[in-house]
Amino acid sequence: MAAFISALFLSLLCGLFYNFWNYEIESVVLEEGNWQGRISGALEEDELSEIENFANVKTAAINEDLSDEQTLVVDICFDDMRAVYQDMPLIAQQLGVPETSVSYHESLLSSYFINDPQNSNPPLLMAFYLFVLLLVSVSLILIIHNSFAVSMNARVHQFGIFSSIGATPGQIRTCLLQEAAMLCVLPILLGSFVGIALTFGAIQAVNILADGIVGRHEAAFTYHPLVFAVTILTSFLTVLISAWLPARKLSKITPLEAIKNTGELQLKRRKKSRILALLFGTEGELAGNALKAQKKSLRTATLSLTLSFLGFALMLSFFTLSGISTNHTYFERYQDAWDVMATLEDTKIEDFSHTEEIHALTDTDSVIYQKAIAVCSVPSGRCQRRSKKSGRP
Repeated sequence: MAAFISALFLSLLCGLFYNFWNYEIESVVLEEGNWQGRISGALEEDELSEIENFANVKTAAINEDLSDEQTLVVDICFDDMRAVYQDMPLIAQQLGVPETSVSYHESLLSSYFINDPQNSNPPLLMAFYLFVLLLVSVSLILIIHNSFAVSMNARVHQFGIFSSIGATPGQIRTCLLQEAAMLCVLPILLGSFVGIALTFGAIQAVNILADGIVGRHEAAFTYHPLVFAVTILTSFLTVLISAWLPARKLSKITPLEAIKNTGELQLKRRKKSRILALLFGTEGELAGNALKAQKKSLRTATLSLTLSFLGFALMLSFFTLSGISTNHTYFERYQDAWDVMATLEDTKIEDFSHTEEIHALTDTDSVIYQKAIAVCSVPSGRCQRRSKKSGRP
């Protein structure tokens, strides 16, 4: 059961991370297009074949929306996109255009953990994910190793007999680890498949809950064999480490101690608790002594719960900061997305009467007024009259 629960949680964690990552890539592709490098300049259409024949170039297509009579824009995809920052300058050099004509699909490349080599502050998403996975694994090890300890401690007398007839500590450890591995193969596989099913259910639940959000595309459940391999490997390592900790301790017990089997729930120094005895009588004092005898197990449980809450808090912080970062970078990306700006000082918006003339110009898409933050004092009487007109309290 311990192996099943650990495999289930690890499978759910890996599956959700992979689907969230895949959904982020789909959003970028739908919003900004599926290209990795872009070259714009006074190019000829016959130079497109020259780009396609360049080593590592997968596809090269003319962007009809951005191209015009003077400028040709070519979107390029690579077989090995990790070489995009090395190959794009070479392509520009071969075509005879300056490097300033080269642009990169940074939002898509960063989703694949490909960053500009000259960037001194690359994203740490993968490092964060590995840290959370390690934190969850350590927490599971601390939780489930007690299950193995209870099972193995029940057979201390048997191990003492084995040791007395010549079994070495290494042989005892190997025996215990082999037994743990054989017992946990089916639970790990079952827990992994149940985790995949829960991941699918979570994705469908998110689609149902977020059905009314405007501009959101529906998330599709995806699963990669590599994710399954990582889940199985992490689960087996978690179980083996959990079993190795008590096995290592049992292998160090001398044959006489093992045969005698004194047990480990003993107080090194018995101390009478007057407060517990006064409040709960003899039962309270016995319970206090039992808790003191299991002080080490209680510390392990406290530490595992602390790590679990820490991992949960980190996940919440990650998704919150991710949303804030998306909104912030979106605003930074598009707040200056204009071609021509004209500033008219000391002019009110209602006095500007050239909007129709600007719209009448050839290839003009839109006219946007940029507003500034202002503070205005409104008399209380006007506020009341306005509220009565609008029907608001």
